Amino acid sequence: MSARQRRVVGVALGLAVCGVVLALAVDPALGAMVISAASLVAIFTVVFTPPA
Repeated sequence: MSARQRRVVGVALGLAVCGVVLALAVDPALGAMVISAASLVAIFTVVFTPPA
């Protein structure tokens, strides 16, 4: 993985952690949406970003 891919995946994982906190503290549905979006960002970054 390139440095850019690692950065984006790291940010997506951080967003997923925020989604877990939202799911536990505020609303499970809102947290699940944030976790899903973060997962899609990580997957699309690895699949569609060409290596440097």
